[in-house]
Amino acid sequence: MKKYLALLFFMFCVHFCISQNIRIENETAYVDDKVYVKIEKQSKRKYIIYDVKTNEKLLKFTRESKFNQRNQNYDAFIKVYFFAIKKDLIFRDITIHDEKDIIQFLHEEYVFLTHKIVTTATILEDYKRLSARAKCDKILKNDFTQIVNDHFISVAGKDTIVLNEIKYLCVYTAFYTKKAMYDRYGKWHKSILPYPGSHRPNLVWNNIKLLDNVDKKFTVIARGYEGQRAMYASMMILDEQGKDMLHADAPYRFQLVELFGSYIKNNSSNRGFYKAYWTTFDPERWKQIQEHKRRKNTTRARSPFYQKPSQPRTTIRDN
Repeated sequence: MKKYLALLFFMFCVHFCISQNIRIENETAYVDDKVYVKIEKQSKRKYIIYDVKTNEKLLKFTRESKFNQRNQNYDAFIKVYFFAIKKDLIFRDITIHDEKDIIQFLHEEYVFLTHKIVTTATILEDYKRLSARAKCDKILKNDFTQIVNDHFISVAGKDTIVLNEIKYLCVYTAFYTKKAMYDRYGKWHKSILPYPGSHRPNLVWNNIKLLDNVDKKFTVIARGYEGQRAMYASMMILDEQGKDMLHADAPYRFQLVELFGSYIKNNSSNRGFYKAYWTTFDPERWKQIQEHKRRKNTTRARSPFYQKPSQPRTTIRDN
C-alpha cells in the first residue's frame, strides 16, 4: 500500500513539475504523444477544434476585445462557442497566443478527457463545468457560491490516475483551503509547483486526522485558482492506502466536503499562513505586501483632506 501511495505522489509531482508535451502536426494536437483533438487556425483571432475520429466541429475559440468607456482602453477576452449545444462562454482570465495555448487550456480543464467518445451529453457536461469556471458574478468573503466536484487527471507514461477534486467557487481568495489546513495543522509537509518558476505551489499535508469521530488519517492536497472572472479554492483527499476519499461512494465524502466548507466559513483573522507561504515561495512578493501595508497605514494616518496649518505671518505697516 505504501508503494502505491508513493507511486501516486510521484505521478502527481510529475504532472505538475513537468509541463505537458504538446505538439501539433498536420492540424492534429498531441499531448504526451497521445492524439487529443484536431485544431484549425482560421485567422489570427479564430480557431476551430474538431473531433479526431468524426471530424465534427466541437469548439470555436475567438479572441475578442471591447472598448471600456470608463477606463478608456480595450478589455481583451476569449469567447468559446460549443457547436453541439449552441452555447458560448467568455473567459477573461486566460491568454491565448497560438494553438498550443488553446490545447494546454483544454487539457488542463479536462475538456474531452473524461470520456472516450465525445457526445452531446459529454459536451454538455464539459460546458456546465466550464461555465462555473468561467465566471463569478460576485466573490464572497469567508463563503462560496457553490461546490463543484471536478476531476484531476494525472498521466505519467502509461499510467493514468483520476482523482476527485472538490472546488469551492467564487471565494474571496484561492488560499482558503491552504490557510485552513495551516491554521489547524501547522506547516505543510510537501509543496508541488504546477510548473517551473511558479510561486503558487499546491500544498500537501500527510497523516492528518480530519474527522473527530473517525479513527483514520488522511493526506490533503490543497489547491486554488485566481483569475479576473473565476476564483476557487479546492482540495483532494486520500486515505492511508492512497484511495480517493472524494469519489461518489467514499464513506466520508460528505463529511469531508462539509468540513472544508465550514473551514472557509469560519476562516480566522490570523495572518500567519501568508507570512509562512510568501517568505517560503516568493520573498520578494512578501516585501511588496509589507511595503503596501506600510504605505496604506501612512495614508490612513494622514487624511487626504488634511492640510498643514499655515505659519503665523508678521505684517509690517507704514505709519
